[in-house]
Amino acid sequence: MHSNGLAADVVYGVAFHMQRLLRGLRYRSISRDTVTPEELWSHRQFGLATGLITGVTNICNAKCSFCAYPKVVANKTLETGIMSFAVFQKAVDEWARLGGAQLNLTPVVGDPLVDPGLLDKLDYAVKKGIRVLLTTNGILLDKNDTYRQLIDHGIREVYISAQGTSKAMYEQIFGVNRFDESMSGIRHLLEYNRSRGEPIKIGIRFRNAEKPSEIIRSPEFQTYLKPYFSEKVRVNFTVDFDNWGGTVKAEDLQGNMRLRQLPRQLNVPCTALFCVAIRHDGGVRLCGCRLVRNDMDDLVVGNIRENTMKELAEGDRAWSIIKGFYSGQRPETCRTCTFYTPVSRAWLKSRALAKARLQAHPQPAGPQALAKH
Repeated sequence: MHSNGLAADVVYGVAFHMQRLLRGLRYRSISRDTVTPEELWSHRQFGLATGLITGVTNICNAKCSFCAYPKVVANKTLETGIMSFAVFQKAVDEWARLGGAQLNLTPVVGDPLVDPGLLDKLDYAVKKGIRVLLTTNGILLDKNDTYRQLIDHGIREVYISAQGTSKAMYEQIFGVNRFDESMSGIRHLLEYNRSRGEPIKIGIRFRNAEKPSEIIRSPEFQTYLKPYFSEKVRVNFTVDFDNWGGTVKAEDLQGNMRLRQLPRQLNVPCTALFCVAIRHDGGVRLCGCRLVRNDMDDLVVGNIRENTMKELAEGDRAWSIIKGFYSGQRPETCRTCTFYTPVSRAWLKSRALAKARLQAHPQPAGPQALAKH
């Protein structure tokens, strides 16, 4: 499909309507056989099969029109900062003791490469035997050969938010004049990964205002991206965009960008509430996915400097947020969130299977993990 612009456009166009249809069918199925609070109680347990995000910084070097970041910064509602190594170390140590297999360094908003201590944090987590991934806009990949150091330090997955291959469109959507830096960093990351035998998985995620065919046919795509596609290097196009709890409006988007329609609101908790995110100051938040005004909101259940992540994730405050959905009580960020994904029986089953797999095949720690890289 990535070789045929016409085919990509057709699939891209159909996907918008197909996703909406499938989402509606899935929600109807969930509403007919709702998971009860009693059934969900044991699945609140923090550890194996739980997602953990350490948002090393909520500062970004772009002002993307499809993201809440430029708006919350302009409104001065977001308290920005960079996570100290001590906070990161505590989170990783707890996670490793619980058998956590994977760690995401991507904040709710912000770019992890802005953190000057990122590589030290990456190195620490990898030495604990944890599989580390992150998402970046790629602007700083070239700085100090960061693209090379990420791979050498043992990162396992890198996802890059790109606009397309048009400098003018990039500046409109990303709000900064950093197109050349981003494309250069992506190219160098792909080249170095190939030269090392593709030790990491790379995903290029186009936040495209252009049709896929326009991007695919461009010289930059054909020269700098396509030659590196493989089983571990993939590309995709964004079919619809989230509204960030109502912060991003249709008028903020351009070209072929379309907002995802608000899904049917069921009195069932969202699966994102079972993913824990650590804010840069140690605040523990149930959703690492979206915010409305700031990331210190009513989804925060405590601080890792005062309690363990397990205590907070399984505590009364967390459970009251989750259980509140059953009576229609939603945190502000969740009320009109188009990323809402209700808990289903299929989700419970997949979570239980993931936990069983991790128990059967625990992650190696320390030197053993390093030997695998």
